[in-house]
Formats: sequence, structure tokens, C-alpha cells
Amino acid sequence: MFRRTLLSLVLLLGAHEAARAQDSHVVTDQLDRKITLPMHIQRVVALQHQALDIILELGAGDRLVGVLRSWPSLIPGLDRIDPALTKLPTPGDLTTVNIESLLALHPDVVFVTNYAPAAMVQQISAAGLPVVVISLAKGEGIDKAKLNPTFADDDTAYAEGLKDGVRLIGSVLGTPDRAENLLAAAFAGRHLVEQRIAGIPPDQRVRLYMANPDLNTYGAGKYTGVIMARSGGHNVADGVRGAAKVSMEDILRWDPQVIFVQDRYAPVADAIRTAAAWKPITAVRDNRIDITPEYVKPWGYPLPEALALGELWMAKKLYPDRFADIDMQATVDRFYRTFYGVSYIGPN
Repeated sequence: MFRRTLLSLVLLLGAHEAARAQDSHVVTDQLDRKITLPMHIQRVVALQHQALDIILELGAGDRLVGVLRSWPSLIPGLDRIDPALTKLPTPGDLTTVNIESLLALHPDVVFVTNYAPAAMVQQISAAGLPVVVISLAKGEGIDKAKLNPTFADDDTAYAEGLKDGVRLIGSVLGTPDRAENLLAAAFAGRHLVEQRIAGIPPDQRVRLYMANPDLNTYGAGKYTGVIMARSGGHNVADGVRGAAKVSMEDILRWDPQVIFVQDRYAPVADAIRTAAAWKPITAVRDNRIDITPEYVKPWGYPLPEALALGELWMAKKLYPDRFADIDMQATVDRFYRTFYGVSYIGPN
């Protein structure tokens, strides 16, 4: 009788373990960490802005229960896509977390950035919550967890990292087919630009500068340099590393022909136009200072629409004759309706 009872208990425990295994799966995040997750993710916290954007593109915005505090400034316009974001709790940010607030949301998964402090990732994991790290870059080696990584090849690092990141998020959310469709659209836009600018000699490529506040810019190791090169331009700040502060003397020496300002930093463009120090710059004299629309997202890390739309917008700005047949509004609308479920409406 005892043996039969013990055998039944063993079989019951085995059945429970088998059922639990069927209800979970293991993913490898972009810091090569293996994480066991529930098979069906229903409650998501995004403490990384690119992950937040991709979650919406994968049609899983209704599963968000918490977001990073700084998303409105880092990724403006998402509230027009999903107004519910403005009402969601903010239990942390890129490099900080309030563990009590996070636990109160009962998330099935927490997405964080690759440069979140190791102690923050450990704190969330120790609380029993699965943490998935997203970097959207690949091949960093020892720099894998840094904000300003070093790559052997920036272009390849971001292209392959974007593929891995979107597929990873799609695997976590159970939307792998939509993830593949999103990547196909991103790289189709890139290939179109690639074909149109083929044959432009290096010495005829437009000299570009990305103007951030307080003389900050993006140098080598950031996706910004890739989007400039992919659009047929040359980032004059490619001699500096990552997100960096430069001097007015540097900018005068580089003498960019075109200056881009991200939409989130739009006042910088007016400041450049009126400042005496900038008047000798070719881009200022020729009035070639452009504010990138929010869908361009020319940031340090890529997003699918940066490839699908941003590289195309920038190339059309630089070489309008080669892209005269491209209606950007129609192209952007098509992408937004397909992946966000809304037409594109820019800022008021």
C-alpha cells in the first residue's frame, strides 16, 4: 500500500513538472542570458524605449502594464499611437527600478536595456521576475553591456542586432510571424535606398552632422552613423566615439554641408540658425538644417522604422532627384497602418 502511494506521488509530481515544462520556454536574451518564461505572456513591463516601440509594432500594446518613466521624451509620439500609454504605471527607467512598484504590477516579463546596471537586473531577477535584456546590437564582445559599445563593423552589428532583438521580442510575446513581417518591411526600405544611391563616389557624398543639445552629437559606434552612411552621406563626427560632446572648433573644421536635428531636440535648429558662431558653416549658409520627423528615429540604436522609413527620408533629403517618385506620407502611412494599426499623424 505504501509503495503504491509513493509511486502515485512520484508520478503526480512528474506530471506536474511535465505540465510546467509545457507551460514555459527558454529564450536567450541579447546579453546571452538564458531566461525561463511562461509560454503565454499576458503582462509586460518595458523599461527600454526601443522595446516599448517594438511591442506596439508587434500588436501587443494591450499587454503592457508598466513602462519606463522617460518614454515621452525618448520616444515622442507613441501616445498618439496608443493613448493608453499615458495612464500606465512607471515603475522604473533605463537604469533604475522601484522593485516594490514593479512587483505590484505582477508582470510575466520585464524588458530592460543592455546598459541597465547589473545590480538592477539582479534585483528584478531575485524578486522572481523574468528579465529580458534588449540591445538591438550584436558583436559587442567585452562592450556588450555598455551605452557606447565598440564594433568591428557598426553596420553589421546593428543590422544583425536588430534582427535578433525583434525576433527575441516576438518569441517572448508569441508573435514570431509578425516579427518576421516587421523585419521584412524594415529591410525592404533599406534595400530600396541601397539601389537608388549605388554608384555615388565617396568623395561626392554629402558631409552630415547630427546636432544634439549643448554641442553633443553621435560618433562612431552609434546607429546614427549607419543611417547617415546608408542614406548616402558621411557623418563628419565619425572620429569620436559614441554619444559625445564636441567643440565649436571641431564643427568649424568639419564644415558639414547638411545638419540634422532630431525632432525631440527641435529648438536646437533655431539656436543654430541664429548663433553667430555657426554662421561660417556651409549647412547654415545654404540653409540646409533639417529636423528629422519622429518616424526617422536617428538614434544611437536602430528601430525597424528607422530602416524602413528613416533611411529613405534622409536619402530623399540628400538626393531628391533619385527619390522624386517616393511619396513619404503615403509610405509612412502604409507602414503605420500595417504595424501600429493607425495612420501616421505628426505633431501638432
